[in-house]
Amino acid sequence: MRSILLFLILILNGCDNWFNPENAMFDKYHQRVANVLEAPAIPIELQSTVTIPAKRVLFEPLPRLSIGLLESYQLRQCGLFNLLAEKNSQLGKVQDAFHDFDYQTALLRVMHRCLSEFPLSDEERATLTELYSTKWQHLDIHLDNLLLVSDAMQKQLTASDWLSQDTTNDIARINDVYRIFSEMYDLPHRAVSRLPDVEVTQYQEELEKSRLLGRLYYSMVNTSLWLKATTQLLEQNQSNVLCGPNRDTTQFRYLRNVFQSIYVEEVQPYLAYLDSTYQQLNDGATLVENRMQLHGHQYGIIEAHRTFRQETLNHVQFWQGLFKRCGVTVGN
Repeated sequence: MRSILLFLILILNGCDNWFNPENAMFDKYHQRVANVLEAPAIPIELQSTVTIPAKRVLFEPLPRLSIGLLESYQLRQCGLFNLLAEKNSQLGKVQDAFHDFDYQTALLRVMHRCLSEFPLSDEERATLTELYSTKWQHLDIHLDNLLLVSDAMQKQLTASDWLSQDTTNDIARINDVYRIFSEMYDLPHRAVSRLPDVEVTQYQEELEKSRLLGRLYYSMVNTSLWLKATTQLLEQNQSNVLCGPNRDTTQFRYLRNVFQSIYVEEVQPYLAYLDSTYQQLNDGATLVENRMQLHGHQYGIIEAHRTFRQETLNHVQFWQGLFKRCGVTVGN
């Protein structure tokens, strides 16, 4: 019974994706072209989901560091004791990757303040300096665990549905957080003054709910499949499309109508939207790709965009060639 229920859920999800407005648009376009050409539609197997490796594969454990100087008066005065006590509380021990990263940056600031503004003993200074240096060395690992392993980013980078053109307000905010992540990776060692002034936790919910990069990836992959199939359909049957003087141009005129009413008015704006969204999120996409590669894995969104661009170009070039052959200037 449980297996049957799971199967039905998968089937229903598949149906939802197939009748998604974006997918329905490409399906309509392909079917209309096939109808005009009086040719069978080309079967298309869409990619069902965009995934990334499991958390256990990408997670990098870090050694637990401790300070044996908590009774120091100076460390209490400079705020380090209170920060560590908060982290070691029951609530602090169950922090997610976003709260933990904000804690790590706060800890670096406080440790820098303790070292630069308070009179420490030689032992205190030596111990704290060593710990401070180690914490800086670990910062990229904390950031990797946030970027690739946190619940919010695992959802942000994966998807099984299309990116809607209504998704515009999220793009700038999501781009902001990827910019912050990039700046963090580029920080020189001990450049405490260049730590971000914002807490990354404020972006956590948006990253989790929007699935922006994952949906963009999914949409580019499946758009490429639709465009490739439709271009193939046109190329295989173009010899049947007649044009020129004293020829029956009915099929060409119908085909031109499909181009104008569906491709130009519906498909092309969506293609432009996907490409524009990718350009805005390019730094984030590149960052995820590079960090994933350092873990020995491929994300694949850069290649997906390259393929998307190529299939778009191939499709446009077919129409340009057809209109040139038939002596028609697009737009007239």
